[in-house]
Amino acid sequence: MPLLLAPNEHLGGTPDQRRALQACLNSLRAAPDPGPTRPGLTLTTLADLLTTPQPFLDPAVLHAGLRITGQRYRELGVTALLPPCRVFVAVTSQDQAAFGGFHYPGQGYRHWQMTAFITRYGPLNGPGPSDPRLAALDLTRAYAHDSLHYATYRRYQWHPDGTTPVRVRYGINFRSPDGTPYSRPDPPGTTTTRNLGIIMEAATDREARTITYHTARATGITQPASNPDRAEYHELTGHPAPASLSTHRAITSQDSVDTAAFLARMTTYHQTVTARYAAFLAELTAAPDSLHRFILRAMITGSLAALCRTLNQDHGPAAFTRLFKTGTHPKSPAA
Repeated sequence: MPLLLAPNEHLGGTPDQRRALQACLNSLRAAPDPGPTRPGLTLTTLADLLTTPQPFLDPAVLHAGLRITGQRYRELGVTALLPPCRVFVAVTSQDQAAFGGFHYPGQGYRHWQMTAFITRYGPLNGPGPSDPRLAALDLTRAYAHDSLHYATYRRYQWHPDGTTPVRVRYGINFRSPDGTPYSRPDPPGTTTTRNLGIIMEAATDREARTITYHTARATGITQPASNPDRAEYHELTGHPAPASLSTHRAITSQDSVDTAAFLARMTTYHQTVTARYAAFLAELTAAPDSLHRFILRAMITGSLAALCRTLNQDHGPAAFTRLFKTGTHPKSPAA
C-alpha cells in the first residue's frame, strides 16, 4: 500500500486502526483532485506552468520565488514542499467578473486531498494582468503558504463512533476526537487573538509574504502605479495598504471585474488575521520575530517544548495552557 502522507503527518490508534486510516487517506489522495471549486474554471497544475510558460506569468519571477521558498523553508526544517503536480491553478473562468489571486473565495490547501487550489492573480475572463511579474509573485505567495500548511504537523485518528477519520492535532492546535477545539474563537471586533487557528494561519502567511518580499527585491519588482495592483503589491511585500472601499467600487464599475470584492477580502484578512497576529506577538514579547520563529518550529515539528519554555519565561508556568485553552477541552499532555 503506498504511503500517501505529508512529511509531518501521523496516524493514531492501534495497528489495525492506523492501517484503516491509511487506506481511507489513500482513497482520497491516490488521484490528485483539487476538491470543491467554483464552476466554469479552467484548471492546470503548477507542474505544467513550470514546464510550459504562459503569457500571464513571468517565469523568471516564479522560478526565483520557488528557489527562495525552498531555501527559507529548509532553514526551518521543512523536508519537502508541496509537489507541484498536486497544486491546481485556475487560469480562466467563464464568469465575466471573476478576479483571481490569493484572496479568491475557497482557495487554499486541502489537507484531506493533500492538494492545493490556487487562482492566478488578475481578471480570469479576458486578458491577463498588466504585470505578469505581479501574478508570478502572487502565485509564489500562495504556493509558499500552502507548502507550509502541507509541512505542518498533523495527527489523524478515528472518531469515537469508529466510522469517521478526524484530525485531532494540527501544528500547535488540538481538537478532541469528538470535535471540541482547544482554543475559543476570538470575540467580535477584537484587535488581537488567542485563537490558535488564527495564530497558525497568520504565522504561515507571514512566512509566505516574507518570501514574496525577498522575491520582489531579487527580481526588481517595484510598486505599481494604481490599484488593485498597488494594494496587491503592498500586501505581498508585507506592508498592506488597501485602498478605500469607495475606490474599490470605482475600479469595479470601470473594469467590469470583481476587484472590489477581492480587495475587500484582502482588507478583512489583514484585519482579522495579519493585524491580530502582529498585536498578539507584541503583547506577549519584546522580541516578536523570535517568538514567531518558535511558533513556526513547533508547528512544523509538533513539539511544543521550546515554545512552552519561551512562554513560561515571560508569563509563568503553564503559560500555553493559560493563554489558549478553553475550559471545555480536555487538557492535552503536550500543552
